[in-house]
Amino acid sequence: MEQAITERARTGWNSAEEALLSEAVDRCRAAGTPLKTAFTEAAERTGRPNSVRNHYYASSKAAGAAPAFLPFSEEESLSLLKTVLQARSAGESVRACTLRIAQGDTRRMLRYQNKYRALLKNQPALVDRARQELAAAGEPIFDPYAPSPIGPGRPRKASVPADTEALIRTLCESLMELFRRIDRVEK
Repeated sequence: MEQAITERARTGWNSAEEALLSEAVDRCRAAGTPLKTAFTEAAERTGRPNSVRNHYYASSKAAGAAPAFLPFSEEESLSLLKTVLQARSAGESVRACTLRIAQGDTRRMLRYQNKYRALLKNQPALVDRARQELAAAGEPIFDPYAPSPIGPGRPRKASVPADTEALIRTLCESLMELFRRIDRVEK
């Protein structure tokens, strides 16, 4: 019992652990795999399941390395919102719009798409501001919070009856029809 407590209580990283993490990160970068793979490997080998990612980014920041991601400024967020809302007003999908903005770069497209969705969820005031600015400029206004109408594309799945008896009845009728078809084929 004391040994488990001692292992959890350790602090700081020794040079062997630092080297192990560095090698794992280098391998992932060379292979083009996500850094999460390196973090998982280092966590398993060092016995540090919760601190590897944080340690890596804290060390990178302390060493003056470029940040792992560039945060959006408010102006960039507002511009992204306006662009996507204009595209949505014209019938373009969020994915197609963000891919166009990213000039075909799928990594940047995902960054823009994720940012747009995060803005809708977490900053409705900024979304409202973008919509107001578009309206003031005479642009069509798209409401991203309105329920989407059923349009082109894959049809929605049929709703399942909530009533269990109706569901069983439908299942039995379907099975009976299947048996009738099999019986006709065999005759």
